[in-house]
Amino acid sequence: MAKAQAQFKQRLYKALSSQNLTIALNRALPNRRLARSNAFAAEQEDFSDLRDDLQRRKREAIDRLPELVAQFKEEAEKAGAQVHLAKTPSDALTIVADLAEKHGVKLVVKSKSMATEEIGLNEHLEERRIKVVETDLGEWIVQLAGEKPSHLITPALHKTREEIAELFSNYTGEEVPADIPKLVEVARKELRHFFIDADMGITGANVAIAETGTLVIVTNEGNGRLVSTLPPIHVAVLGMEKIMPTMEDATAVLKVLSKSGTGQKATTYVSFITGPSRTADIELSLTIGVHGPKEVHIILLDNGRTEMRDRPEFRDALDCIRCGACLNACPSFQAVGGHAFGYKYTGPIGLILTAFHHGHDHAEGPQSLCLSCNACETVCPAAIDIPRMILDLRQEINRGKPHGLVKGQALGALSYQPASSKLMNIARVAQKPFTRKGNFLNIPLIKGWKNLPALPDKSFLPAQGLGRHFEPTENGVESGAKGSSVLYFPACITDNLFPDMGDAAVKVLTGLGASVILPSRQQCCGLGHMNAGDGEGAITLAKQTIEMLEKEPGDYIVSTSASCVVAMVQDYPHLLRDEPEWQQSAEALSSRIKDFVTFIDEVAQLQPDALTAKDAQEVTYHDSCQSTNCLKLGPQQRRLLQDVMGITVAEMEESSMCCGFGGTFSLDYPKISERILRHKLDHIAETGAPTVTTDNSGCIMQLRSGLKAAGKDTRVLHLAELMAERLDALRRSS
Repeated sequence: MAKAQAQFKQRLYKALSSQNLTIALNRALPNRRLARSNAFAAEQEDFSDLRDDLQRRKREAIDRLPELVAQFKEEAEKAGAQVHLAKTPSDALTIVADLAEKHGVKLVVKSKSMATEEIGLNEHLEERRIKVVETDLGEWIVQLAGEKPSHLITPALHKTREEIAELFSNYTGEEVPADIPKLVEVARKELRHFFIDADMGITGANVAIAETGTLVIVTNEGNGRLVSTLPPIHVAVLGMEKIMPTMEDATAVLKVLSKSGTGQKATTYVSFITGPSRTADIELSLTIGVHGPKEVHIILLDNGRTEMRDRPEFRDALDCIRCGACLNACPSFQAVGGHAFGYKYTGPIGLILTAFHHGHDHAEGPQSLCLSCNACETVCPAAIDIPRMILDLRQEINRGKPHGLVKGQALGALSYQPASSKLMNIARVAQKPFTRKGNFLNIPLIKGWKNLPALPDKSFLPAQGLGRHFEPTENGVESGAKGSSVLYFPACITDNLFPDMGDAAVKVLTGLGASVILPSRQQCCGLGHMNAGDGEGAITLAKQTIEMLEKEPGDYIVSTSASCVVAMVQDYPHLLRDEPEWQQSAEALSSRIKDFVTFIDEVAQLQPDALTAKDAQEVTYHDSCQSTNCLKLGPQQRRLLQDVMGITVAEMEESSMCCGFGGTFSLDYPKISERILRHKLDHIAETGAPTVTTDNSGCIMQLRSGLKAAGKDTRVLHLAELMAERLDALRRSS
């Protein structure tokens, strides 16, 4: 494990040190995200309907997997193919090597295949003095570079055109310009003869159809068809989870695969291969081997897939169709690329696959790069709950391990542990010489501690009074919240760092006619511990939160932290799944819990112009990860800003992309956090808006610190603070 961790750190250091990697990722990934979005927007069928259909079909197939493997084997062999079952990578490597030895294979051409990367096939064959040539353009590029693929479907995503031109120039001995059509022309010219001369062609497969024994291979370049038809032997290596029952099921995969992966309606080539080539053109006598291969060998690989199927928490990862959409959406992948954020399988889904195919030691480092932003789940065409699986995996990996000094103190402070509370009081005094105007810290000798918010003299709850009741404001704004009672749950960051945010929330809630109660004690929901992989700590805090909230009065429990609401409403039932009574308590409590935006939208139901003041304002809106990806909010905030408050919204590019906070992630990986934040700050600046607003306290901490460090005077306000300002303006004008 120590070796794997050292290798991960080396890959991460290399990624963070590479300017070319940043250029390549910034050129490619935003365009890929946009292409996917446009492809589904133009689709007649709704994305949610397509994913529901695919999810149902994939889950039924995984339920029947042993039966489908047997059926596929029988039907494929009836068609003349030979099917081999490989329990381990070693089994699969032995099968291919034995075939190569039997047929005197000296040259192998390959089409793109992650399954062969998984088992290390190229290295195994080359050790036996068999030349292996990758024919997919991206795979050939990384092969020439002596590297591995950094993306599931775009292997050379990490390379700039300039780097590739240099690589091709060295290979050909001629100067090759950094012109993309010219680069493609070089690849076509250099690879052509290998197809003709090859003794064996090796591919993967995107789908296998049990009812016919058919392989389905999806490509754009045409090399897949050449690899699978020109050499005399075709070997296909694929994971057993690729088997679907029928042609109709395979079509459900094809409907979303190309749109999710590349933003195309359909790829250039979709090949259906059922056994070796054949003819009956002479006297209707069937003969095997015509223009295509004489032998087709199909290797169905297990390598941990059965174990994954037997684990309820991870079973649905087998639904993955390898489209790569989760990689394109991931902010950490955008920041450091696949070589750091993965092992052989990269990106969010790669973290889960790595744990089962290659072990926890290779998954430990990469999984720590996940921000828990949930973007991957929203774009997954099979609706795989990847974020939940990553947290479960993180808890397995981190069980019994210490947090480290800084993270441990941060988590202790958030969960109001006595020792940490004492340190917080000491810090309030010690920070005074380093506190600048605007309540930001500037501690030059401690890297990463510049422009962080200073601790207030007193936390929000103690300052206002634990258990305090606030009556509705006289002559407040007419709303559906009138007469209701609200327990305001400020969340740790608001309580400890931003008491003004808590004050604003109380002002708005009482101004809308609700009575407000503060909790009788300071309590952390456990989200920070959950994200840090401390399952035991998260469960303890979850139970404490449930116990406290069950006893507190209030028709509703409202929080200005969308992240905490997601933790309590969506994460608790899973976190407490092994304790049914606690799980039931969490589910019962969730009906009372609402995030601030949802409460205003669904309960208060403010009328148009209810909070419109005379002064014209313009803001840009940052959609926090949990609000957008978990609570499915977005239009609600715009309606509140524009219709209710009369504020112009200048939309920023990719407004729902993560700001890079991620709780303790920003402590563990400050450089990656800063790199992600930089994209967000650029997009904010492009709008020209003087104010950015959002509904999550963690994002506010990140944005305020980042804008301060950048020397910007852009205001960052919680939506509650902006609403409180409008209430004050209305009162002044009345």
